[in-house]
Amino acid sequence: MKLRYIIPMFMAAVALLVSCSDDDDKSTLSDIQVSQSVVSLPAGEDTDPEGTVFKKEITITADGDWQFKAEDIPAWLTVTPAKGSAGQYTIVFQAVKTTESRAAYLKLQCNGQEQEINVQQIAKKVDIPLSTCAQVAAGEDGKTYRVKGTVKSIANTTYGNWYLVDETGEVYIYGTLDKNGTEKNFLSLGIGVGDIVTVEGPRKDYNGTIELVNVTVIAIEKSLLAVDALDIENNTIAKTGGDFHVTLSNKGNGLDVKISEDAKDWLFVTGINISGETSTVTFKTLPNTGAARKATITFVTTSGAKEYTAETSITQEADVLPHGENPDDPFTVAEAIAKCKAIGNTTDGVIYYAKGTISSIKEVSTQYGNANFNISDDGTDENALVCYRSLFLNNEKFTSEDQIGVGDEVVICGKLINYKKDDKETPEFSGNVYIYKLKKASNEPGSKAKPFTPAEANAFCMTLTGATTEDYYVKGKIVKYANNGEFGTKYGNASFYISADGQESSEQFYVYRTYYLGNKKYDNENDPKPAVGDEVVICGKLTLYVKGDDKTPETQQNESYIYSWN
Repeated sequence: MKLRYIIPMFMAAVALLVSCSDDDDKSTLSDIQVSQSVVSLPAGEDTDPEGTVFKKEITITADGDWQFKAEDIPAWLTVTPAKGSAGQYTIVFQAVKTTESRAAYLKLQCNGQEQEINVQQIAKKVDIPLSTCAQVAAGEDGKTYRVKGTVKSIANTTYGNWYLVDETGEVYIYGTLDKNGTEKNFLSLGIGVGDIVTVEGPRKDYNGTIELVNVTVIAIEKSLLAVDALDIENNTIAKTGGDFHVTLSNKGNGLDVKISEDAKDWLFVTGINISGETSTVTFKTLPNTGAARKATITFVTTSGAKEYTAETSITQEADVLPHGENPDDPFTVAEAIAKCKAIGNTTDGVIYYAKGTISSIKEVSTQYGNANFNISDDGTDENALVCYRSLFLNNEKFTSEDQIGVGDEVVICGKLINYKKDDKETPEFSGNVYIYKLKKASNEPGSKAKPFTPAEANAFCMTLTGATTEDYYVKGKIVKYANNGEFGTKYGNASFYISADGQESSEQFYVYRTYYLGNKKYDNENDPKPAVGDEVVICGKLTLYVKGDDKTPETQQNESYIYSWN
């Protein structure tokens, strides 16, 4: 099955960002799976009586209520059934004999996820005139076009999703049929970047991206130039920079190298060696002091009046501080304690960050301008980390005792040690310690100090028009897990219902796809799983899921976690 979430090569991604995301296999959808995403119905032969009905079946498996988007089903196509509940179904597509090719793009919806199914009837072939990419772009949906151009980049080699360019523009090829008229065998065609290919297929405008869908390949003219290898792993160079080489098969005359404009200030060609039909290009990259960056490199050779191209892309690693040393990626308190024990009684000199809740305050000294307090992951003094002589925000002195309080959420910056005295060990921040971030505790309903009850959470969600931007807390006992909703390593989350007393007869709140303790994915089969009847506090964003006339208060998918358990 083809997924509308693809990972195109860099330049194509920039050009088509509005229509493409980051996966290309619809089988990765968690709540809805289909046996195939392309359905080809016969158009009929001359000998078939008028009104002959043709049928094709597929199988779908849904984890919840599902339906085909009604407005997508054209008058010539019948879909049975068109909706249902959780389970496995056989879907029948029917259409009568036709003398004109036609196509429909159906959206199958389940639990907010959307699977596209392409249904087509291809009538007897007629000679189709050659169009340019610009003419396809200005054309009409559903009409079949034939176009010739160069393969710019290949996004998916299973279904054959790639970019075709000519002198007038670019068209995205979404699905390529093999010689037998089936998909999932793109590699058998031997198409590569730089090849000149002629294809034909129906046009579709997908959110501004002009596509030819499930094309038939008419002709392939192999390129005289191809990238064989890069001597850097995964096309990625270290943040420190350095040299790398690209080896190409080159049957043309000469070689030109073009670097994308956004990379010309840090990526350079330092040498080109041509030996027979093998060319080697040497590049130099400067050190990176910022975010990860990418470059597209285009190679060009000629043969007579024809020009052949090949393309590759590289990524340079970001200059990002590691987890725990990055203020935007702080340790949990548990991780900071583990780091203290690994460091020992003498600081390693590294500045660390840890996020937690103030569980107790020993002293706030306005005389010296510092404070001694504990932080923990769950707001209790069990498994707490000592913050010793910490300064306030911006590394400034405390001026008032009420500047911090128990329950406040903080990110602490400083050096870590495992302080030892009289055989007692105390993990602590000690040395250049200050509060990097502070979020004052609230006693409002839905706060950490006063979590919503399930009934209060339901009432609050009913006032929403989208997901909250702030985190809220909801407390209750697990009534039951949703279908296939237990914690597992596949998705690392779980879905379940909670009520105030754990009884199914009480008002329940739906905890949808929440993460595990510590806001991490469940990734260890030995981690204990909360059981029915256990009391949990959920922290995260809340929303109101609307489907038709049904409204479901719930946590936003993958935007919540179990803050505490029993």
